[in-house]
Amino acid sequence: MKALQRYLAYLGALLARPALFALYLLSGFVPRRPDLWVFGSWGGHRFADNAAAFFVYCQEAVSSSVRLVWISRDGDIVRRLRADGYEAHHIWSARGLAACLRAGLYLFDNFCKDVNFWTSRSARKVNLWSGVPLKSFERDIDNPRSRYYRLFHGTLPERLALSIMMPWHVDRPDLIIATSPETAQITERAFALKPATVVITGYPRNDILFRDAADEPAAARDWPGSFRNAVEAGRFVFFYLPTYRDSGKSFLDLDWGEVDRLMQARNGSFFLKLHPDDRASFEATGAHVTELPQGIDIYSLLPATDVLISDYSSIIFDYMLLEKPIIHYLPDLDEFRTSSRALTFDPTEIAVGPVCQTGPELMKALDALLEGVEPDAASLTAWAATQRRMNLHRDGGSNARVLGAMGDRFPELSGLVRGATTE
Repeated sequence: MKALQRYLAYLGALLARPALFALYLLSGFVPRRPDLWVFGSWGGHRFADNAAAFFVYCQEAVSSSVRLVWISRDGDIVRRLRADGYEAHHIWSARGLAACLRAGLYLFDNFCKDVNFWTSRSARKVNLWSGVPLKSFERDIDNPRSRYYRLFHGTLPERLALSIMMPWHVDRPDLIIATSPETAQITERAFALKPATVVITGYPRNDILFRDAADEPAAARDWPGSFRNAVEAGRFVFFYLPTYRDSGKSFLDLDWGEVDRLMQARNGSFFLKLHPDDRASFEATGAHVTELPQGIDIYSLLPATDVLISDYSSIIFDYMLLEKPIIHYLPDLDEFRTSSRALTFDPTEIAVGPVCQTGPELMKALDALLEGVEPDAASLTAWAATQRRMNLHRDGGSNARVLGAMGDRFPELSGLVRGATTE
C-alpha cells in the first residue's frame, strides 16, 4: 500500500510539472519588493533551524523597515506563528502566493522549495543551510544508488528527468553561509558555487547557545515536561541525536533497559530525538529514557544538557560551542559507508570524545561521564584543533553577521539593514 501511495504521489507530481514550470516562468516577470522577505524550513514542514532563528532575530532587527513572512505547508505552524504575533501563510493560500510572488528575498534552510520554488524566479535567494555534517551531500555524494548522485553524475536522461522532478537542487543560491574556511570550501564544492557566494558567518541557530543564564527560565517554558523535570531535579542529562540513514536500515540496537537502570542508579536522564527524515522506531518503557517529539527546538534544549551523543551529524560541531562532552556512537559505520554515502570526514579522526561502536562500549562511556572522569591532554588538544577547524566564530553574533553579509552583497538591501548591523 505504501509503495502504491508513493507511486501515485510521484505520478501526481509529474503531471503537475507543466503547470508549475509555467508558474515559475511567469513569476520572473512580477516586480519584486526588496522590503518583503519570505522564509521557510525543511520543505515547508517545520519551523526550525537557521531559518527560524533568523526569522525571529529579524523581527527585532529589521521589522520596522521590512515585511517578514513565514511560508509553510503545515496549518498548525501557521496558526502558532500568528498566535505569537508573526505573519505566516500557507504556501498555496492567496496571501501566501501573493507574498512569494512579490518577495525580493527568499531565505531557507535547505532548498528554495522550503518556501516555494515555483514562485521564486528573479528573487534573491539566501541559503542558511542546515549544516555541514560528516556525511557528504549534493554533488559530493558518490553512491550510484542515490538519486542525488544520478541527478548530478548520472546519464543525460537521468539528469534531465531528475532535474524536472527536483529543480531546486540545481537552482543555485545567491548567498549561502558557512561556519569556517574549511566548511566553506566543502559547501562551495558540493553546490558548485563561486567562492564569493559562500560567506563565513556561523549559524543563526547557534546564537542561542550563548544566551545569558538568566534567560533559561524563559526558554524552559517551551521544554517538554520530562526534560524540564530532569533539569530542575539536577539530573545528569544525556541527549542522543542520531542522523538519518539513506538505507533506512535500523541502527538502534541498544539495551534500553540497561540504559534506564544506569540512569536510575546514577541520577541521570537519557533523551533521544530522531532525525525528522528518519524511519527508525524507538521502543522503551523505562522512566529515565525518553524520546522527545519532532516539533521541539533542540537548540533551546542543548545548553541545559550535560553530554551529546551523536554519529554523522553536524550537531557535533554546533555542540562544541558549548565546550561540553561529546560521545561518538557509530554502531553501523561500515554499513553507513557502503549503503548510505561517503563521509566528508573520517568520524574516528574528527572525534572529540569517546568513539563507541557497540552497545557495551557506549555504556562504558556513559558510566565514565557519570563518574566524572576527565579527558586526558591528548583529547583536549584534539578538541581544540577540531573546534578551530569547524567554527571560526565562537560567539552569539551569527545572526548579525548574516544580516550584514546580505546588506554587503545585495545593494538594494543595504539601506534596509544598515541601522540593524551598525548598532
